[in-house]
Amino acid sequence: MSSGQLIESLPIGTDRIVTFLDQLFSLLEKISDEAFWNSLFGDRALNLLKRYFGSDVVFLGFILYLAPIVSFHLNNVFFSISNFVKERMYVSIEIGKNESGYEAIQQFVASKTTQVQNLRKVEGRCFFDDDQNHDMQGPSPPPKIRLFPLDESTHRIKYKGRTLWLTKKKNGGVDKDTENYYSNNIKDLLGMMSTNPCIEITMYGRDMQLLKSFIQEWIDSHYEKESGKLTIYKCMPARYDGFEWKQVGSKELRSFGSVILKEGQKEHILKDIQTFRRREHWYSIRGIPYRRGYLLYGPPGTGKTSLVQSVASKVKMNVAIISLSGSMDDEKFNVMLQEVPRNSILVMEDIDHCIIKDPNSENDTSSGKITMSGLLNALDGVVAQEGSMVFMTCNDVNRLQPALLRPGRIDMKMELGYADKSQIIKMFLRFMGEDDIIEDEEDNETKKTVVISESFKQLAQSFTDLIPDLYVTPAELQNFFIMNLIDNEDLLDEKLPDYTYLLDHVPAFLESVKRDREQAAEHKSKSSKTIIAVAAVNTPDNAPPANDSTALSDEETPAASEAATDDTQDDDFTTIADTEVNTKYI
Repeated sequence: MSSGQLIESLPIGTDRIVTFLDQLFSLLEKISDEAFWNSLFGDRALNLLKRYFGSDVVFLGFILYLAPIVSFHLNNVFFSISNFVKERMYVSIEIGKNESGYEAIQQFVASKTTQVQNLRKVEGRCFFDDDQNHDMQGPSPPPKIRLFPLDESTHRIKYKGRTLWLTKKKNGGVDKDTENYYSNNIKDLLGMMSTNPCIEITMYGRDMQLLKSFIQEWIDSHYEKESGKLTIYKCMPARYDGFEWKQVGSKELRSFGSVILKEGQKEHILKDIQTFRRREHWYSIRGIPYRRGYLLYGPPGTGKTSLVQSVASKVKMNVAIISLSGSMDDEKFNVMLQEVPRNSILVMEDIDHCIIKDPNSENDTSSGKITMSGLLNALDGVVAQEGSMVFMTCNDVNRLQPALLRPGRIDMKMELGYADKSQIIKMFLRFMGEDDIIEDEEDNETKKTVVISESFKQLAQSFTDLIPDLYVTPAELQNFFIMNLIDNEDLLDEKLPDYTYLLDHVPAFLESVKRDREQAAEHKSKSSKTIIAVAAVNTPDNAPPANDSTALSDEETPAASEAATDDTQDDDFTTIADTEVNTKYI
């Protein structure tokens, strides 16, 4: 069929296409005629071209030289046409790894891998099923494996009658043109090494809102499964540089009634938080920064972190933990405070044991990278996050600089000290009595009617009388109950167990507490002597005497951190087991 016949065979109504094809065929016929090249180059130049390109060696070399160039441009043309077609026939949404919904989509993809046909190579991850009912006395059930797509792989699934393509990319949203050039800047080179993982969801059609609703359903389904739990975030080093917030786990909500403090303490702090969360507009119209800071201080084991956990559970917020040690500096700390996960309480534990540089001190030789000015500006500076709630915990409030304690940075200070008589008797009734607090569907604590015999009340009062007021911590007392219940497990099966044996064990318990106090005092004394000796060796003869408070805050920190080991281990949010059960006394 000739070109004229081909053009005539086209349907009527395609005049522009017919004209284009006619011109194209005319051009091809013209350039294939030798007379065209003769008129273009002349007889002499044409003969030279025939002589050189008539040689197979020259012609092959010329082809090998031009092939990569032509291939590169043809490849760009192909991708341009492909993207042009996709933009008009498909809709796509990319979800980056840093987005809160990324893990939800990952879990959805894992649940749909059975739909993927010709599945050959995927990533396998092992998970423990928390909802599986199994005998706690028996062996732990094996983990379940789930399949996830590999990087740069595409899976096709069916969802509500629609075909979706799910692609996991190493670098999402990266300009491809910039990858074809080298840079002399080392920072650009490091930027090319870093990745921006994402998942791209593609659907045939042009209904972007429909695809958005599908993804929203996956995210909602994932968070419904996580509801009723306390999510724990932690600030952790990123792969190449800086820090990032990562979800390190989740815990069951802590009952507000499970934390026993002195009369009115926890109710006071809960009311303050609830009032603060309701009055955002009140802060705004008065030009007051919408931020709130709390400081909980007291000896180790007095329930500081437990209170934060129970308050977060009560107000349905999560917990984000950040540490001031390591490579954290002022700039990174400021950035992380601006990126605290949504609806989270920021927690800085043992702030009195953190190494903070004092730029105004000439004798500051600490290894910390965060300065006091940087810490203060991050908490209440111009760029501080609005609506933030910060909880700090410490053992000795006197070691903190007064500038950190002023209103606007710390708005409420609460001391959680040793247990008083009311705490002791409440803890006895909670551990040895019936479970008198239950949770209803709306997470409101209600009381059951519990009849306590007079003999049991007298036993509780007798036990309370044997424990000195403000001498033991709630953690020590709690561990005393747990250890004795474990040693007398048979009593738990009785309908009316006899706990009078506890009275006989109180003297040994108090003696062990006394030994702990003496050991801590001896350790502190040795540490102080070592610090003074090291400071004397490192201080030049002509140097002025160092300020005592500065020396303690900067030099004593490593040794003092050992004295706070019990508090750090017992109250760490990231432990798997319950914090109170793990508390032990020597």
